[in-house]
Amino acid sequence: MKSDYILGVDGGGSKTTARLVHLASGKSWEGRAAASSLSLGLTRSVAVILELARELAFRADCELEQLCVVCGLAGAGERSLANQAHEAMESYFARLEVMTDARTSAYGANGGEPVAVVALGTGSVAMLLDEQGNETMIGGWGLLVGDEGGGARLGVNAINAMLWELDTLGQPESEVGKWLCSQLGNNRSAILYWLRHATATQFAGLVPGIIERLERCQQAKALFESHMQAVERLISATGEHLPVVLTGGLAQISARHLSEPLRARIIPARGNSLDGACILAESLMQPSSSALLTGESEL
Repeated sequence: MKSDYILGVDGGGSKTTARLVHLASGKSWEGRAAASSLSLGLTRSVAVILELARELAFRADCELEQLCVVCGLAGAGERSLANQAHEAMESYFARLEVMTDARTSAYGANGGEPVAVVALGTGSVAMLLDEQGNETMIGGWGLLVGDEGGGARLGVNAINAMLWELDTLGQPESEVGKWLCSQLGNNRSAILYWLRHATATQFAGLVPGIIERLERCQQAKALFESHMQAVERLISATGEHLPVVLTGGLAQISARHLSEPLRARIIPARGNSLDGACILAESLMQPSSSALLTGESEL
C-alpha cells in the first residue's frame, strides 16, 4: 500500500502527543493520550501509541498500513526495550522507527541545526547535535539513579524532606511538608502504600504544589534551589559553544532562575520533540533515510 502519510509520536512520562500528516495535501491531525514512556511498561506504552494512532488514522480517513512512523519515547535509550516496542508495533505500519525522545527533541528544537537540548520534564536529559551531525546524550539514566533536574526527582526529594520532618519532629512543620502529607497520607502505613504504588509520573505530579509554595515556604525554596543546581550542572555539561534549548514542563520556570552566563546561551525553540519526530518520519520516505535514522548514539 502506497504511503502518503507520516505519524510522529512523542511519548513521555506524563503524556503522549502525536501528529499525523498527509504530505500531499499538507493536512494534519493531532492527538494527545496518557503517558507512554517505556519505563512505565512495554504493554502500556504500545497500547497507548496504537490507540492514539488508530484515532488519528480514523480522523484522517486512512489506514495504519499507510503510515511511516517515528516514535520518540522516554526509556528508549535501553535498546532492548526499544527493540521490543518496535517488534510489537512494526506489523501495523508501513515503516516504523523507535528512538529516544531526547533524539526527536534535538531534531525538533532547532530545525535539525546544531543545538543542545536540555529536557526538564518528568525526567531529565541533554541531547547534543553538533556541527558534524554527531549526537551525544548526557543523563537520561532514569529516576532510580539519576534524572536530577527533572520533576520526578524534585518530587522524590520533597517527600524525602517531608519524611525527615515526620521522623524527627513527629509531624511535618513546613508548609510543603504538611501539604505533601495531606497528599500521601497522615500515617506510616498510608505513606508506604502510596510510595509502593507510585510511578515517576506521580512523583512529578507533586511539583506544581511545591512551586506554588516557593514564595512562602523555606523548605520549598530549598528544594527548588537544589533542583536549579542540578539543572545548571546539566546545562554546563553540554559545553560552551552550542546554543541551548530548554524543553519540558519545568523549562520555563527553570530558565527564569538560571545564572546569567547560562541564561545567555538559551535560545527559543523552533520546534519540539513532536516536530522532530515528524521531521524524521518524513525522512523515512527518502531513499537516503537509513543514514539519518541509524545515526543515534549508543547512549
